[in-house]
Amino acid sequence: METFNLKGEVILLRIGFIGTGGFTKHHVQVLQDLENVEVAGFVGSSLEKAEQFAAQYTGAVGYSQLETMLEQEKLDAVYICVPPMAHENYEALLIDYGIPFLVEKPLGIDAQQVRKVKEKVEQHHHLTAVGYHLRYSDTIAKVQEILENAETAMAAGKWMGSMPGVYWWRNQQQSGGQFNEQTTHITDLIRYLFGKVKSVYAQETNQLTNKNDSSVTVADVGLFTLTMESGMLVQIMNTSALPDGTGDVGIEIYTNQGIIDWKMGHVDWRKPGKQERYEQQQNPYKRETEAFLHAVTTGDRSKILSTYEDGWHSFKVTAAATKSLKEKRVVDVDEIE
Repeated sequence: METFNLKGEVILLRIGFIGTGGFTKHHVQVLQDLENVEVAGFVGSSLEKAEQFAAQYTGAVGYSQLETMLEQEKLDAVYICVPPMAHENYEALLIDYGIPFLVEKPLGIDAQQVRKVKEKVEQHHHLTAVGYHLRYSDTIAKVQEILENAETAMAAGKWMGSMPGVYWWRNQQQSGGQFNEQTTHITDLIRYLFGKVKSVYAQETNQLTNKNDSSVTVADVGLFTLTMESGMLVQIMNTSALPDGTGDVGIEIYTNQGIIDWKMGHVDWRKPGKQERYEQQQNPYKRETEAFLHAVTTGDRSKILSTYEDGWHSFKVTAAATKSLKEKRVVDVDEIE
């Protein structure tokens, strides 16, 4: 991917990162496959941690504070890859400095904090992207193509896997639970494919994990019924109680043309007497980054499939589910303001 200015000159994009975890490393690997992109610096939870991480990459510098990195480095964009509870004032600072950012999902755990960022993004018409990379899958594009000629009765989504080992993920107050931290990808795809979610009814329980480890405060089983604005019903379920190496993530869509069964690597279209499979051909993370950097370079935001403003609406579904769990009732998503 080469980027050019209006004179046809090659532009070098300098990128900074907030966070030193696995997702930062993954995004850096994607950037390293692109031409004319330089990773300039990393902000870590400590200077030592940031410097150790930066030492893996030629020319990169570690910082303990975002303000310091912004003052020391001339950056074209920043990736925010931090746990849900650790967003601090990063987005607000980047808006103040006028630096575009791509923020990994979820957007946080506190609706008021996320809403304030959303409002500031809107006020400044700030360039953003949210890491809902599955929107960029060519298999999702295939699902959209099939749906153009089908009438949908209902859909069922699932994120079934094992519990991550990181300490904060197992703490409800820090991660917001599995529906916020992982299953948000499924919720976002449901919105992307079928439009606005009107209401949510949520149920969760801890079937297995807490029996073996009392420090775990997140539920390990959840069922979520979404009613769409169209009246369509969607059932989403998740669990983190499976053993490592097993899991099932996907969406089944039941239509008058058959069953569309989407998985991360492929989509099956099961029709009467026939089944067709479409394999994923392109890396959605790469397409996500190319869309974001294209906007950074040219100002054309049309290739970005999830902005902060749009990501807010996926976050609102999670917030409504949390309210439903607390109040044991169906919650209208518009109650989240």
